[in-house]
Amino acid sequence: MRTLPTVTPTPEQLKVLADVKPGFRIIRGAAGSGKTTTALLRLKEQIRVRLDRRERLGHDAPVRVLVLTFNRTLEGYITELARNSAPQDDALDLEIKTFSRWARSLVGRVDIVGGDETSAMLRPHTDGFATNRQHEFFVDEVQYVMGRFEYDPVNFDPDDLSGYLTVDREGRGKAPRVARPTREKLIYGAIPAYMDSKRQRGKIDWSDLSMLAAAAASYKAYDVVIVDEAQDFSANQIRAIQQHLQDPHNTTFVLDAVQRIYPQYFKWREVGINARPEIIHTLKTNYRNTAEIAAFAYPLVNGLPLEDDGTLPDFEACRRSGSKPLVVAGKYSDQLRIMIDRLELTADLENDSVILLQTRGGGWFSEARKVLAQRVIPYCELTRQNEWPTGPEVAALCTIHSAKGLEFDHVLLPGLSQRVTPHGTDDGDADLERLRRMMAMAVGRARKSVMVGYKPGEESSLIGLLDPSTYELVSA
Repeated sequence: MRTLPTVTPTPEQLKVLADVKPGFRIIRGAAGSGKTTTALLRLKEQIRVRLDRRERLGHDAPVRVLVLTFNRTLEGYITELARNSAPQDDALDLEIKTFSRWARSLVGRVDIVGGDETSAMLRPHTDGFATNRQHEFFVDEVQYVMGRFEYDPVNFDPDDLSGYLTVDREGRGKAPRVARPTREKLIYGAIPAYMDSKRQRGKIDWSDLSMLAAAAASYKAYDVVIVDEAQDFSANQIRAIQQHLQDPHNTTFVLDAVQRIYPQYFKWREVGINARPEIIHTLKTNYRNTAEIAAFAYPLVNGLPLEDDGTLPDFEACRRSGSKPLVVAGKYSDQLRIMIDRLELTADLENDSVILLQTRGGGWFSEARKVLAQRVIPYCELTRQNEWPTGPEVAALCTIHSAKGLEFDHVLLPGLSQRVTPHGTDDGDADLERLRRMMAMAVGRARKSVMVGYKPGEESSLIGLLDPSTYELVSA
């Protein structure tokens, strides 16, 4: 499976690479602006500078470098790319891990509760103020609170979370509204009960893991750190990273808040980082998408809260043009047939990469597996894989969540129904905002073409947000 092509740094990227002073740096940019490429080029330059410094000063300790990704699929992808970026040097100690794998290496063996288990433990304590449909929203809200505010998971004190009572809940939408009485029920009722349930089971959750990693003894301090897709890291994850930095250090956060799809939000000052203009680099040119793809994605995020680190896709900043995205209306099997017929007619399947995305995994890919096998199109599965496939596969199957940060020539999004994209109907609904960001992120993975499919009468409300002038509609 192909990865990003080797690139020559652009003038925009060279400015970022030339900034070698120690401290924190923030790289912002919309989908396709070369954030990951720039981060890897910066990684290579920072390693060179640190290795030269080590030799000049006669230090014995290795140069310790950490690259953190949000999920396992992106970890495998970045690892494959970094092999071509980092020098082979015995004085270099390079780690590329998901945050959770890195944190576990600090904390030791722990038993993490799963999402369904967390939901079940919280349900008895949200029934008093949440409808059945709102329950999962409040599960996310608990994760939001426990990711943003510091607390002690061993000797839990709900007053540590009291900042939540008055904080502006940016990043969580306007609906459902969470008034102060409900916030009090969460931090003085639901969350303490949840903490007790975990303790009785001898388990922790991902927020607890961040706090434990922050408190863990630092057996190594990192000289260079790159945090990719940082918009989906919590404040407590960032705090944990900060506890394990060398003095001086070079730490780079790569992000676009518009692509945030998890219930995380914080302001840089909350984690002790002064986001002065001189430490922020904004990438504006879209090197990945065609102008037509960017224009197709734009309505999905236009009007959403932009936030400090967000960047809207800009079709005027694209370097290339191409065909309009294809929207296919019909049964799921017909959607796949038309999409693959179009690929076989227009794509170079000897050299191009294809990703078929679904909002959910498992059996949702059954039909796609069957069709690809019938068409004799080699494929692999990427979801939650931490080893990037290096075989001759042309196509890949992946959930949208696991596709964060990846890049492909052609993106297929069949089966976009309301069933797999449920949300509330209120203005500013948090679930709808998340889905809009998620679909825009998925579309933004494409270099050459995008195809979206739905069954008439069952289509996701996201289809109605698209601008008909930006796509070609085909009915099966």
